[in-house]
Formats: sequence, structure tokens, C-alpha cells
Amino acid sequence: MTISFVESGMSFGPYAVDEVFPIEQSPLYKHLGQGLMIAEFVLIRPGRGESEEVWVIEAKSSAPRVFGEYVDEIRQKLTNSVQLTLASCLKRHPHAADLLPARFLDLDLGACAFKCILIIKGFRKEWLPPLQSALAKEMKSLVKTMGFNPGSVSVINDDKARELKLII
Repeated sequence: MTISFVESGMSFGPYAVDEVFPIEQSPLYKHLGQGLMIAEFVLIRPGRGESEEVWVIEAKSSAPRVFGEYVDEIRQKLTNSVQLTLASCLKRHPHAADLLPARFLDLDLGACAFKCILIIKGFRKEWLPPLQSALAKEMKSLVKTMGFNPGSVSVINDDKARELKLII
């Protein structure tokens, strides 16, 4: 069984139902209350060899010219999403085992790589590097403390998202 959905004007999917965690719509997130920013969804993807990767996805329909506050907002969303996903996989929240797709509960958290990805619809390729650099700098402490691989933070446009089969 698969799932597809529209977010920020982009059609995401189809994904296997047990490989996508719609974190923004989840009761786990809603129970935590207002004031906590969160990404759209979390996706399990095949990694290199037999390992899997966990992709935290934030989708936007645009990006401002002055992006200091924007980058901080994206950092908060991605960081909170990584933390809530890990806490849920570790069953630190009540009912996490009932609310997470089964594949997330079976993840080898020590072996899987995490990627934090911002997708911006209609964003020109030449506009990506400055935003990529700024977001990577903002996310540096999370990447270091969590032991994520270099390059685990990406800013892409809808063309690249389509190439990666994230959207149709």
C-alpha cells in the first residue's frame, strides 16, 4: 500500500505506507503543544549497501531574499523533527509504538544515516549554494553531536526532488 500527498504545491510520493512518518500531522507532535516547529515528514530510504537512511523533509513554496530568520526556522524544524523521530523510535513518548509506522520501530538507529532536506519549489539551481551553506552552518551542532555524515544537510529544488523520486 502506498501514500501520496501534496505539500507546498508539490506532489510527494508514492511511498510505502510503512516507510513514511507524516510527523507534522502525527498525534505525537500535536500532543506536544504549540510553539514547537516541525518538518513535513520523515521517510525511510535505501542507503548504501544494506543500510537504510532516514530523510527528514521540509518543503517550501518559496524562500525570501533575506534569509537569516528563514534559515533559523528551517533549522528548528529539522532539528526538532530529528529529535522527535529518535525519541519516538526509542519509545520515549507514550503510544509511540502505536503511532509510528512499524519500519521505524525496526530501524537500526546505530547504523542508519540521517539526512535533513529542504525542498524549495521553483528555486533556481544557482540560488541553492548560498542557502545550502547557511543552513549547513546553522545545522552544524546537530550534525556534530549526532554523528551525522558530512553532507547530511541538503537544500534542493523541485527538479532535484523529482530526480530523487521524492515528488512526481
